[in-house]
Amino acid sequence: MPANNELLEALDAMKAEKNVENAERLTKLLENTNVLVPAIMPKNTDPAILKEMVSHPGKPMPMPQGVHPVPCILNNSEGMKFLPMFTSDEEIEKGQGMPKYPITLNMPFKSCMDLAVKIADISGAVINPYSHNIIISVNRNSNNSDADEQETKEPKVTKLTEEQFHALVRQQMEIRLLPEKIFKEGEEFINDLTKRKGECLIEFFEKPYAQIECPYSEDDYEFMTLFISDTLQLTRISMPYENLSPGIAQTIFVTWNPEEKKAGYYIILMGARGEFNKLVEITSEGKVVEYGDAPSEGSELQSIIDIANAK
Repeated sequence: MPANNELLEALDAMKAEKNVENAERLTKLLENTNVLVPAIMPKNTDPAILKEMVSHPGKPMPMPQGVHPVPCILNNSEGMKFLPMFTSDEEIEKGQGMPKYPITLNMPFKSCMDLAVKIADISGAVINPYSHNIIISVNRNSNNSDADEQETKEPKVTKLTEEQFHALVRQQMEIRLLPEKIFKEGEEFINDLTKRKGECLIEFFEKPYAQIECPYSEDDYEFMTLFISDTLQLTRISMPYENLSPGIAQTIFVTWNPEEKKAGYYIILMGARGEFNKLVEITSEGKVVEYGDAPSEGSELQSIIDIANAK
């Protein structure tokens, strides 16, 4: 969602001086404005849905049927809780050390405030918390029985847990950032990757783990590079066991055709409990191609070779 310059000017004025005139101007502009609310998916969400959502960053998508996203809540230094609202994608990007969320809820400001009223343990909503930090208190003095009935149907709102944070960071790196760099920089980056190995991958975590200790080290990654033929170089990367969960990569395969200067990117995703792991390909256009259940560990390499040679 692009920035609204008029709204930003009103927010700047309100931040500089909180008076009645600035508050009325801001309120009027917000009445007909949509805002973005970061959200996560419940822990029991189908891994295929998670994979699909993080593979299309920044693209508006209809919410899958039966899926109930969970809005995120921010805590301030005093332990008070607020529902965050952002006026544009650029405002979300200003959060230092935070990973990109797989989804943001694009909703009218009024609907967002209605949601805030229904959340019992928050103090209010906050607009652009990383820049303007304009707090709006909620008024719960309502006797509307319809609202009370609707409240029971709303999904439970919770903070982003440590487990969810780690999962989002890994999915962001494995499904978007790493393949983007491979397809963009090609042979230069693949040579760097096979040379520096885990050291190269750890660099993807510098920003999201700027404020907390990164749970991975370069020694957590195992590399094996094979020169299959004059037209196929194959690198197998065993991913860390730490924070491994459904929808996270167990193994990554990177292929390179030196004649056509063409890369390939394949992932063995951990399946949900009771299900097989899945083999998927991320294309140079960012599309997800599914190949069904992953081959057994002993036949993974041959399966990737067969797919790469068939292209």
